[in-house]
Amino acid sequence: MARRTGPIRVLIVALLAAHVALAAWYSLVIPLGEAPDEVDHFGVIRHLVQHRHLPSSEEVHEAVQPPLYYLLGAAATVWIRDNGAYVPLANADFDLSDPLAPHNLLLHPASEAWPLRGWALSWHLARFVSVGLGAVTVWCVFRLGRELFPNRPEIGLGMAALTAYTPQFLFMSAVLSNDNAAAATSALGLWQVAALLRRKALHPRRLALLGSLLGLGLLSKSSLIALVPIVALAILIVWRQDRSRTIRTLLFAWLLTFGVTALLSGWYYIRNLVVFGDLLGLSFVQATNPLRPGPLTLDVLTWLFRGLSRSFWLGWIGIALDEWLYLVIHMLCLAGLLGFLVWLVRGWRQIATYVRWTIVLLVLHVGITLSSLIQWTALVEGTDQGRLIYPLLPAVMLILVAGLLLWLPDRFRPWGTGLLSAVWLALALITPGRYLAPVYSPQTMVDSVPAEATPIEVRFGDSIRLVGYRLESAQVRPGEKLCLDLYWRADASVGADIWVLLKLVDAGGSFLMYKDGSPSAGRDTTDRWSPGTVVASQHRLAIPDYGQPGTYWLTLSMHPSQERVWLPVRSADGPVIGETLTLGVPVEVVMP
Repeated sequence: MARRTGPIRVLIVALLAAHVALAAWYSLVIPLGEAPDEVDHFGVIRHLVQHRHLPSSEEVHEAVQPPLYYLLGAAATVWIRDNGAYVPLANADFDLSDPLAPHNLLLHPASEAWPLRGWALSWHLARFVSVGLGAVTVWCVFRLGRELFPNRPEIGLGMAALTAYTPQFLFMSAVLSNDNAAAATSALGLWQVAALLRRKALHPRRLALLGSLLGLGLLSKSSLIALVPIVALAILIVWRQDRSRTIRTLLFAWLLTFGVTALLSGWYYIRNLVVFGDLLGLSFVQATNPLRPGPLTLDVLTWLFRGLSRSFWLGWIGIALDEWLYLVIHMLCLAGLLGFLVWLVRGWRQIATYVRWTIVLLVLHVGITLSSLIQWTALVEGTDQGRLIYPLLPAVMLILVAGLLLWLPDRFRPWGTGLLSAVWLALALITPGRYLAPVYSPQTMVDSVPAEATPIEVRFGDSIRLVGYRLESAQVRPGEKLCLDLYWRADASVGADIWVLLKLVDAGGSFLMYKDGSPSAGRDTTDRWSPGTVVASQHRLAIPDYGQPGTYWLTLSMHPSQERVWLPVRSADGPVIGETLTLGVPVEVVMP
């Protein structure tokens, strides 16, 4: 085994470096604010930097979340001078139900582009805290595998590789999320539980370390309270194996461990009690999240299982793997679970005692975490996200990798690890280009206005021109979408984010519908336009179900995104003709 230590170290270091490089790449591909609750997470970090205290519920939406992740983010960015106001720009064209509509939640102005400065620089640097925490998680998953299978390094390496290269884990490791702190501290704690069971000694130093990790976990996310009974039982198991045990020894071990935990994290939960009225701040969380309208049914549980089983590997708004990939991954998971169960049943008596107990506690941890999530699902919506169970990564990867490899003869297991790692790495490498970038792609640039479009020369303000438009059909039914192609050109650098207000109005000027958003139809902002380049956009205007049949006209007005100051409209380079342009093609709304 000594001869193999060197290569194993090289492999794990290379694997960690690859994970960090991939997460950094993902971080550059994913625009700021597009990840789950990322805008709110950044708000907490920014509040800490600017005000030097934890926010209250009135100040920041995520104020109820434990502070460890945000304190790390604030420490990484406190030196950056950031006096600019950050205002998230909601994408008015976002429509998840329409495959042709943009699926980016926000618009991303030039202030997010290189060279990074101010709040954008702070945001990107804070994301690297997540990258580091992801690497910690990968390392701890590897160490857990080594604790349980010291003579089978391929299992620990395989567990680490599949963790490091899972696309959704890379996605979360690349963005702002306290789930990264939860996953890292959970992996640390479970690794140390296994180490405690293996060494069978209640040394005060190890107990204090375990208590510290538990305290940091409770400062990462409240759901890590699931680790408390795991740690308590691990201490009890080790105590029972000591022939000279006394009740006093057990009580001292629990007191030391949970005393350290209380010293580290107790203050925060007391604060919750004072500020929110309960230890976990659940009253505030329920007040700020969409509540489930009905009871917890089998359909809801099916929805939850389906969402978790997909988004654990990759899944977010507009982002999903190909269906056949989900099928392959799920088949591998079933094969791994079956292999693990066969190994347990056939060799339970031959498995080392500490390994058996570790597996029991890992399974118990899975049960507690999933039970808590189901209870939470009974209260609120939106819980079908795999990131919420990333504290279970060590157990999931142990069962998957060990279960798959244990099907193979001993001499083929290292090759099995290599194959699994290569497949997961390939998936990680193709994900940014195939599954992420298309969702966040900018507007289409064209050389000129297409021949089928109606040419027009109308200038809004000093630098934006409408140079063409086209209706796919001038006839539409209520409940359908009217597709309007607009072609824009900037005469000079716009220097601001300008929005267009589109209305469908009748002859009397009353509007049937309107849309106020980016001229590029949710793909980009005008302050990123290159002068002289024609920007093509398709605006998909939803006609309401109550729309009355008749003749309508499309009107356009433009204004800065944060102001209601209308840009003057000029015909070509002539005089101002008003603040609104009416397109020359009537739209007929007809009954089905």
